[in-house]
Amino acid sequence: MERHLSLIKTEYQELEKRVFPRFPFGFMVFKEEISNSSSAKLVFEVKDISLSGMQISIRDGDLNYQQGSIITGILQWRGASVEVKGKVQWVRHSSLGLSFESSISFEEKMRGFLSYDHINSHIKPLHKSNLALDLPNNLKYWLKADGVLEIFVWEHASSGIPRFQILFMEHFIEWEEGIGLRTGRIVTQRDLDTPLSSEDEFVFQIDDGLVQEKIEIALGVVRKITEENLPIEARDFLVYKLGG
Repeated sequence: MERHLSLIKTEYQELEKRVFPRFPFGFMVFKEEISNSSSAKLVFEVKDISLSGMQISIRDGDLNYQQGSIITGILQWRGASVEVKGKVQWVRHSSLGLSFESSISFEEKMRGFLSYDHINSHIKPLHKSNLALDLPNNLKYWLKADGVLEIFVWEHASSGIPRFQILFMEHFIEWEEGIGLRTGRIVTQRDLDTPLSSEDEFVFQIDDGLVQEKIEIALGVVRKITEENLPIEARDFLVYKLGG
């Protein structure tokens, strides 16, 4: 199962740290534009993205960027592309966080780029993958759309779904048997590669109460999942538990 590493309660917020399996390949990339033709252009993998910014990384080496620097480039996802200009918010070795410099036209393009239909067309059912993925024994369904969406559905050893998690952009939605629904926000994500497995560690800020907007976002995504990616009975179960 996914590992609950710790629960941290402070006066201001509740943070929960988890580890999930990580798919080693991503097809959403950001190609940096360099004004100096003698400089090497970097191609980043998009680790996660929202309408306001994204986390990007390279596979090897440290990044030489300063907080506050401006980066321009092309965001690409299997044939679709958007011109992006962003400000560096943080740098950690081979990863950095960008906040987008927005405009009305840019927001319209990004809403199309990250629309439910576009996301759904890129969902991969990783539980059907022919790759030798190191999956937890009770992970029944694992859906992923690069950097935007991940859905984990777990199964009892006998039968039945005891819990599921939906990670959509910066949002976290979870249902667990005996507990019910919870919502939150993804605070950080980092790789935990070992010689035997590829995993991501997430830190979530748990909402004090359910945020209905996040539930509606999750429903909007789940309702459009096709039978090819998730059996109808499993999809209907998620919709029912999300209140749809």
